[in-house]
Amino acid sequence: MRTVPVVLVAGHLGVGKSSLVNHLLRHADATRIGVVVNDFGALGIDAMLVAGQASSVTALSNGCLCCVTDADGLSGVLADLVAPATGLDLVVVEASGLAEPRELVRLLLASPDPHAVYGGLVAVLDACAPDLDHARLADLAVVNGLDRCGAAGVEAVRAVAPGAVVGTSHGALDPALLVDPVRREQPAQLTLDALLREADGEHPHVAASSVSFTSERPLDARRLAAFLESGPAGVVRMKGIVRLPDGGGEGFAETPDVWEVQTVGTAIRVRPAPGRLTTRGARLVLIGTDLDEPALRAALEGCAVGEDEPAPSEHAALALTRYRIDLTSA
Repeated sequence: MRTVPVVLVAGHLGVGKSSLVNHLLRHADATRIGVVVNDFGALGIDAMLVAGQASSVTALSNGCLCCVTDADGLSGVLADLVAPATGLDLVVVEASGLAEPRELVRLLLASPDPHAVYGGLVAVLDACAPDLDHARLADLAVVNGLDRCGAAGVEAVRAVAPGAVVGTSHGALDPALLVDPVRREQPAQLTLDALLREADGEHPHVAASSVSFTSERPLDARRLAAFLESGPAGVVRMKGIVRLPDGGGEGFAETPDVWEVQTVGTAIRVRPAPGRLTTRGARLVLIGTDLDEPALRAALEGCAVGEDEPAPSEHAALALTRYRIDLTSA
């Protein structure tokens, strides 16, 4: 079943949420992003691109969509956006600056739609005075305003944030930190988002880097889950497949051995790997900024099951498989 990650972007008024969303849209290229705007007045997209009616859906360039709603209408709008017919790759919910992130996360997690999966809470914070309470809730903390305040706010956030921390100026977050770039045939005519980029000039983002990891041995579910939950330094996203020893965990009929893993910060999603994907141990890609490749490789090697290691208990795999996202469709 095709699923679409839904990422929640939250933060106080004026911290740069709309700048971040606009940057994602203007640099989406062939990636199709749906945007749910909880506070329409704050969105800075050109008026040509956005309809002014609440709960309306507007086509943006490159197949992106934008709609406007309040919290009560969020479930219905998400159902429309994640439907397979839309062909979207990512949905971003820009919350009102007055919204409570914890409640919106609960709302997204409670969504009954089998096509929508929670993609993480991105908390946008002011580099001059970051809200550390918001940082503690975030799967990914974006400290915006480095051009005004320097990097001191980033260090303050890193001291308390459980997930990844990225510093930006003008909300310029690399889209690759949230979603895989998609290759689609581009129109011959210059798209509107490309024209806007040309007219407004670029705000260069800190480019994402990656580390690839492979193992010929299965990974221990408990150690891997602890690694993911710890928010390893610099890692914003991780994706790939892993084999767990002796089945995937108690409680599921015909449980597979190989699992697909996707993370954004500390937001973790796993599901049985498609039949065409297999591995003897693990194939993972870690994406982020300022990655310490030797340290990350060593941490993942420590998750591998040793040859003389005792067999795990029947419940051990639940440390990872409790993040399974497709229980309703299994």
